[in-house]
Amino acid sequence: MEPNSTPDPVETAGQLSARREAMQAEAALLLGQMLFAFSSIDVNLGLCLAWLDNGTKLETLSKSIEGQSIHAKLEMLSTRVAERLPAGSKCRAAYERWIERVHAARAQRNQMVHGRWGVEAHRHKVVNVIRLPSGTQQCFEYSLAELAAFNKELCALERELARLRTRRPL
Repeated sequence: MEPNSTPDPVETAGQLSARREAMQAEAALLLGQMLFAFSSIDVNLGLCLAWLDNGTKLETLSKSIEGQSIHAKLEMLSTRVAERLPAGSKCRAAYERWIERVHAARAQRNQMVHGRWGVEAHRHKVVNVIRLPSGTQQCFEYSLAELAAFNKELCALERELARLRTRRPL
């Protein structure tokens, strides 16, 4: 259970320091897991694209996909879905929802990876700050449970791509 966000008035400096260290270690573990999960989605998306048309263009597609960002791969998949699946079909809608969810996860992952991290132990939050201290700096706060939930979403996205590829290969 996530601790409440109000500080304990009798908490000692040592206790606060110990909490900060524990939270930092847990956040680092969760962020590392996020990187593994996201890279797994990226590679499986690449394999999905390389095996379009039952792998008839495997070598050519593999080479063209190899250096692409996940954004470019998602755009390629989106184009292929629009070409191959009828508008309004359940399968097309499922692919489109998956693509939308991955775009959202990609944006969040980018923000997490390109920011700097700290721990606000008093409030039981890990903090991600984007950009230099100026008028454009943004701060995002996460509980450890929220970071874990993001990882679960990434794992669900990976499983969903496998289901889509099995049910309706492109």
